[in-house]
Amino acid sequence: MGFSLAVAVIAAAIADPVVEFASNVGWFGHGSYTDGSYLDVVPALLVGIALLALYLVIRGGAVLAGRALPRNVARLLPSIFFFQILTLYVMETAEQLIVTGHLLGPAIWLGGPLPVSLAVHAAICLVVTLSVARSVRTLAATTLRVIALVRAIATYSLRPAELTVSCRFAGLCFKELSPVLCRIGERGPPLLSH
Repeated sequence: MGFSLAVAVIAAAIADPVVEFASNVGWFGHGSYTDGSYLDVVPALLVGIALLALYLVIRGGAVLAGRALPRNVARLLPSIFFFQILTLYVMETAEQLIVTGHLLGPAIWLGGPLPVSLAVHAAICLVVTLSVARSVRTLAATTLRVIALVRAIATYSLRPAELTVSCRFAGLCFKELSPVLCRIGERGPPLLSH
């Protein structure tokens, strides 16, 4: 459920501006389908990324072991799409209340005509789900490495380690000249030929 919710929020944050942009430029006619604001997109995307990171922190080991997600991620698509539409409704309703102070209409939260909006959201749900599912093992491995690094930094002792001085150079004496393996002759440098 954590994976489904995280992917759904990310997909809603990506699909919402696509549908609203198409509606705002008039691709669906002159109907009033949007509130003309994109205020909810970045916060929703950040929440989705945070939910995915939290999921990977909690279930990273199980993801790497192959026990966290079903082999066929397509089985999760209905629940992800449900959460995505629920997230879209919450995002848009909250945005309308913040921007205008009241709700604008019963279907404004869709951002466009019902069939078009649902089709675009379904397509983006599929793309985001497959993309995240394809890279989830890499993301989990990276998350676990970051956790190990943070843990190592947090547990690192601030007291300096005892230094042991090696006495390898105690017997060296620099007062004696070392023999040089070369001949020093009396010949001068060669003349440059013109």
